[in-house]
Amino acid sequence: MNNIKKPIVIVGSGFGGVNAALHLRKNNADFSILVIDSKTKFEFKPLLYEVFSNEIKSWEVNPSFNSIYANSGITFIQNHVNFIDFDKKLLFLKDDLKIEFEYLVLSTGSSPNDFSIKGVKEHCSFFSTNNDQFSLKKLLDKPISVGENNKIFIIGAGPSGVELACKVSDLYKSKFEVIIVEKTSEILNNSKIFNKEEAEKSINKKNINLMKNCSVLEITDEQILLSNNFNDIEKIPYFEVIWTAGIKPNLPEFNKQIQKINNKILINNNLQLQDFPNVFAIGDISQTDSNNGFPVTAQVAMQQGEHVAHNIKLIINNEKLLPFKFNDNGEMMSLGIGKASISGIGLTLSGKFAFDIRRIIYASKMPKIGRGLKSTASWFLEKKSIFKSIL
Repeated sequence: MNNIKKPIVIVGSGFGGVNAALHLRKNNADFSILVIDSKTKFEFKPLLYEVFSNEIKSWEVNPSFNSIYANSGITFIQNHVNFIDFDKKLLFLKDDLKIEFEYLVLSTGSSPNDFSIKGVKEHCSFFSTNNDQFSLKKLLDKPISVGENNKIFIIGAGPSGVELACKVSDLYKSKFEVIIVEKTSEILNNSKIFNKEEAEKSINKKNINLMKNCSVLEITDEQILLSNNFNDIEKIPYFEVIWTAGIKPNLPEFNKQIQKINNKILINNNLQLQDFPNVFAIGDISQTDSNNGFPVTAQVAMQQGEHVAHNIKLIINNEKLLPFKFNDNGEMMSLGIGKASISGIGLTLSGKFAFDIRRIIYASKMPKIGRGLKSTASWFLEKKSIFKSIL
């Protein structure tokens, strides 16, 4: 194995970044590995809905990076990368900190995309971080007076919008009217057919109002302006608008123009940047030109993190790199308190048992297996009666 003088640097510590770091360390104990993230804690986003509904505790899905990387030989720095010089192999961070790298993994994730619609940033709530769910819960728990507007608009009928709508409806069904606004003619456009059907059943059963073929034109401090396929404009007062309509990649600035596709970094099948073979990009921020984009899911990022760790080991050894192949393990969705839908892993299942299986699977995917088992164990103690009829 060739020696490397500078560290392998991973920018961003979500599902992809954490998996890349831990598998790099597993592949070789001598690698110098540095992880940089602007946050102090990992966020297991697929389970934020259960934190919001108090079905699980925040600590179960929000471990600190210091605990994840403790005793691993991986160095973690809380900081923000502002600029990357690929030619000099140099990162420019805030507070005038500069870091050299031998190999670089970009895994900076995504943030909500407002599509430049007026009023979204100023007047909407979001649901992509633990702080978001905490702020939303605090807002919705406030008492409302008789006659006060009780309409909650959730913008976007993708997985995030549907899962959140089901939780909000279960938690506040006597307090708020929940309305999903979807630009297209159907919900969950890229989801499995079984999950889509189960979601539609849940939406109907919970009396969630679904407005299809509606586009948001503007959001003011009191009204949401919607347009349908006939260009009719409707102005509707609201209690709150929650934006789940899309995401955009979080990217630092670079010293030169790089190739992009759909505003994401263009990578080859080995997950490398086209012009910089020592730089890899994974997760929400990257895409190859040989597909229409991998699903924006945790399982894609996790698989890419493991694969990029293996390819870095190969490139250091002057061996041929391997193309990434996504293994679709299926799709799981939360559909209200104690209910879920699963399509994949050899089965289709919905209801309470699906919720239990989903929780077990996600607990096993926590970045550190010790914490994952601890989370599962605490849940089993509370829910063990569920399994009496199964075992």
